Amino acid sequence: MTTTADTRPSIEASETLPRSNVYAQLSAAYSFPGASFYARAKDGRMAKQLSAALAGLPYRLRVSDLGWPAPDTYDDMQSEYIRLFQVGGRRGPPCALHAGHYTRDRSRTLQNLIRFYNYFGFRVVECVMPDHLPVQLEFMSELAADGLVDPASSRRAQADFLRIHLAWTEGLAGRLTKVSPHPFYRSLTSLTGRFVAAERRFILQAIGGDQNAGR
Repeated sequence: MTTTADTRPSIEASETLPRSNVYAQLSAAYSFPGASFYARAKDGRMAKQLSAALAGLPYRLRVSDLGWPAPDTYDDMQSEYIRLFQVGGRRGPPCALHAGHYTRDRSRTLQNLIRFYNYFGFRVVECVMPDHLPVQLEFMSELAADGLVDPASSRRAQADFLRIHLAWTEGLAGRLTKVSPHPFYRSLTSLTGRFVAAERRFILQAIGGDQNAGR
């Protein structure tokens, strides 16, 4: 079934905040875990806030298989983050969080990202790589909130960024499964892949970029 112009979803103001919040919360979850984040994960506040944002999305997203038990201790969470995303084995981390690791030319990927950020006036903190996933998700959080440019341009930019720079995240969960990740990070990568895929479909429908995106 195709989506016609009359039934194509629009992005209303009430829909931008939940989408922006999900991006922001995922960005925080992929950053190196600090003590305050661990406390929020441990006592359930992180899961509660994320669930609230997900419930407000303008489309359905499966979350029934997700669980957010934090590792037993703060040190355990840091160690698991390092094992999965930073060091891993002799071949490196099972799931590097830099987009350039999944492209043939990381230098070109970095250059394209910097141009994208600069165009919208988004500034990356010094000493942080532009292709780091938390940075990319923070950028999308601001775009989704229409905080960087007019809404129409923002939607086109979101579609381009999701397609060009975030599609690699849809395979994160599959990569992590091979190394028995902690349930917290298994749920995080599963949610990220589904969310990015759903966002691509939603934005394409909203701007009319793909009449079959809702299949």
